[in-house]
Amino acid sequence: MFVKGFRKICVLILASFVILISCSTGSNSKHLPQKLGDLSLAKVIKNKEATAIINKMHGKNLDDCKNFIGYYGSNDSKNILYASVYEDAEKAKSNIMNMAMKISRGSTVFSPLTYSGMGQETKSGMGHDAHFETEGMGLKHYFYRTDNILIWWQVEPDKAETTYNDLLKFDFSALNDNVSQN
Repeated sequence: MFVKGFRKICVLILASFVILISCSTGSNSKHLPQKLGDLSLAKVIKNKEATAIINKMHGKNLDDCKNFIGYYGSNDSKNILYASVYEDAEKAKSNIMNMAMKISRGSTVFSPLTYSGMGQETKSGMGHDAHFETEGMGLKHYFYRTDNILIWWQVEPDKAETTYNDLLKFDFSALNDNVSQN
């Protein structure tokens, strides 16, 4: 009797654990990299909730776009990927250049901006203008545009190189499909 009850409890615990793991990254996790370097995707926040977080971070309401936030390593990690999907590439290009200009004029939060990669194409064949890099709040920050998608990756310095290289290999174009379905 005790063995049967123990088995049922173990099965219930195992089933709960599997459900918890499968729900922890959300239904859009397949549209973001599952792994960057040694960091696994732990949690995804999307749409209105993600937009509210990004607006709060900037202290104002930003342009209308679909936002995705991915936490890597753990749910409360500082290794965070922000992806904003704009209506068109020109809107994304305008926004990334505005961000770069504001940071390049000097910031109390970020170090001087560096950039590279002018005119290159990503793995998906989508164009971008440049890859920008800065440091702030004890983290490395990388941002770039791939067609109509603006990517911002903040990461702990010791994980920066391997995670950023993995990020550049990822094709974010599936986010466009996801946005059109919502």
